[in-house]
Amino acid sequence: MAPKNARKGPRETNHSVLRQAMIRRLPRRVAASGRMFFPAVPSLADHYAEVMHKTFAVLGRYFNRDETNRIRELLKKKADEAFAQSPYARLVVDYHTDDPPATSLTYKISIEESSVEAEYERWTKSRTPPLFGTHPDAKVMNLARSLGEPAAVPVLDVGAGTGRNSLPLAREGFPVDAVELAPALVEILARDANAESLPVRIVQGDAVSGQLDLRKSHYKLVFLSEVIASHIRDVPSCRTIFEEAAAALAPGGLLAFNAFMATPAYFPDPLTRELSQVFWCVAFTQKDMKAAMEGLPFELISDEACLEFEREHLKDEQWPPTGWFEDWAQGQDLFDIPDGKSPLELRWLVYRKTSGEP
Repeated sequence: MAPKNARKGPRETNHSVLRQAMIRRLPRRVAASGRMFFPAVPSLADHYAEVMHKTFAVLGRYFNRDETNRIRELLKKKADEAFAQSPYARLVVDYHTDDPPATSLTYKISIEESSVEAEYERWTKSRTPPLFGTHPDAKVMNLARSLGEPAAVPVLDVGAGTGRNSLPLAREGFPVDAVELAPALVEILARDANAESLPVRIVQGDAVSGQLDLRKSHYKLVFLSEVIASHIRDVPSCRTIFEEAAAALAPGGLLAFNAFMATPAYFPDPLTRELSQVFWCVAFTQKDMKAAMEGLPFELISDEACLEFEREHLKDEQWPPTGWFEDWAQGQDLFDIPDGKSPLELRWLVYRKTSGEP
């Protein structure tokens, strides 16, 4: 019986073949560590598992089918947990190769929590003001002016931010109540309103809580600019806001908001629903809005493309409102797709309250 290491045939001398043979041994001496961040989107767990697999394979670390399935299941579990808390949460993958000559790798998947308040806190520290543009929405100003003398038209700005709409309305004499959740934005709004002695009453709170201290049957205009569009996650949350608006509006008053509406031929799948929240352009359908409004004392009086309306009614020097507005309003923050091709579009919806009680 020939010894195990007995030579069989001529020895390999081809440099190309030997190069590959040595590279296959290289992982025994390769050391690496790193960190990956993924939006906590449950529908992308399979994709994230594939990214991890490819990244680890570059380092010469390979997982069998059972381990790959375990990674996928863990990613899905963590993503479900994180996304339920906030669409701004992230999955964090920390990894490092084990000490040579081992060719194994150790990883850990954790959650980095976040919130609307935290995101805007970061904005105020990292972005140059004004954070939301220098001019108010043409739609908001036109509606307010159409309702009568400013002093007799109380207005409620829900999700007022730093006051892009509240302050110009107050300068024209409209009594303004402004609701804002994020402390960092409330601070800026209060500072700027006080600096001009403007009649802006600020209410810090969450519009989705159903616990806001709002005046009843008082306002002639309630509006949410870039709020439902960016931060309101689902139909029940919209419903809560619309119920509060119905209670706060005087009979005949107007509710106006902009939202990303799907074209009638498109029905967003779970991935679109989830990722649209991550990219601050939350996808809704006409069916969603009808469900959120069902039984409430509202009639729809206008439904217009936000981009076209604002471009037509703002002055040339006021356009675009921000450097990101045009792409965002066309759904291109979510879809890498040519102009006019996105199945989502930012639209202004205006409703009139039809009776005294919701």
